[in-house]
Amino acid sequence: MPQQFIQNPLNQFETEHLPIGWPWRFFSVSLIVFAASIFVYAGMVFGYEPYLINKIAEQDQAINQLAESVSADERDQFARFYSQIVNLKNLLDNHVASSKIFPFLESVTNKKVYYATANLKTAERELELDGAADDYQVLSEQLESFRRSPLVASYFLNQSQLGSDNNVQFKVILKLKEAALK
Repeated sequence: MPQQFIQNPLNQFETEHLPIGWPWRFFSVSLIVFAASIFVYAGMVFGYEPYLINKIAEQDQAINQLAESVSADERDQFARFYSQIVNLKNLLDNHVASSKIFPFLESVTNKKVYYATANLKTAERELELDGAADDYQVLSEQLESFRRSPLVASYFLNQSQLGSDNNVQFKVILKLKEAALK
């Protein structure tokens, strides 16, 4: 036999009571923020954008007036002058300063070494030196000085021989770094 309910089944469950204030407050704040954003957007579109367009038009007009005040001949002269300046800058940036070799040689040369000739090949960045040293010990110290120099990429001892007055005659080729001549 089926069970019979003594009481109405709808009365068995409690009804939930939601606070009415919270969703309406949230909706009100959201509506205010939305209205403020629409107001700001309308102000930007209908107020600030035309203002900016007007300022741009004024600046364009000022530029056009300035361009009209300079003659075509003056513009051509300026373009030629500017081109000359750019070419001069490029030329000076790539200029080889061979005068920097002398302070470099002075700083790396041993006091017991002297050079008879120096030949600089700027295209190859090579410096050929013919010189004399007191003995082979001094020559080896000089070669070590070349090796330690930050401006020398490599060196090659081409020739060395004992001279008539008991000094060492030598020829050395220094391969310089690019910074040595710039």
